[in-house]
Amino acid sequence: MTKNAPESSTPADGMSKHRIDALTDGIFAVAMTLLVIELKIPDASQIRGIEALLGALGHLIPKFIGWVVSFTVLALFWYGHHRAFHYVHKVNGRLVALNILLLAFVSLMPFASGLTGEYARALPAQIIYSITMACTACGALLLNRYVYLNPQLCSTPMPEGVYRAARFRTSMLILISAVAVIIAMYIPGAGNSAFALMFVASPIARRIEAKYAPSSIAATP
Repeated sequence: MTKNAPESSTPADGMSKHRIDALTDGIFAVAMTLLVIELKIPDASQIRGIEALLGALGHLIPKFIGWVVSFTVLALFWYGHHRAFHYVHKVNGRLVALNILLLAFVSLMPFASGLTGEYARALPAQIIYSITMACTACGALLLNRYVYLNPQLCSTPMPEGVYRAARFRTSMLILISAVAVIIAMYIPGAGNSAFALMFVASPIARRIEAKYAPSSIAATP
């Protein structure tokens, strides 16, 4: 009778993170690429002169704004995921599930971005876009929290400052998503302007991270 393998060798105890990294990078790359599909070149058969071309390009402005916002936010999510998994040495079933949950919302971003670009003045489109943003932020928050609370999965435990900064960024994005809906209720088509607040949140997050950094690291120039 063969002996059972040691418990530490079971997949649930420590799967390699490399396939998760590859899957995550692939889905982020596809989602970020699909965003630009909505920026279609005006149909040459419908263009009669420079004024008509400028008018057609003007109609693309809401879609272009949606692309800028969505691409920037996805880039921030990708960077945040990269930072979190920098500490991870092995993964378990729960972390895989949280990662898949995050990627599910990331894959919805091109649809939500295209919807708000096509129907920029429609409140339901803004609501769907904001819900997608908020759900993606929740997924990122849960993933970072799990990595922080499970140092046994890490080669180096996630520092408190890194976790607090990630929690602040994702919480702010959830709040900003709600603000975008409120703005869209009163100023149709202007909801996505709220996401410019992320440029205010980022420096604050960096200060939070520095505040909780170990003194030896904080003293490093």
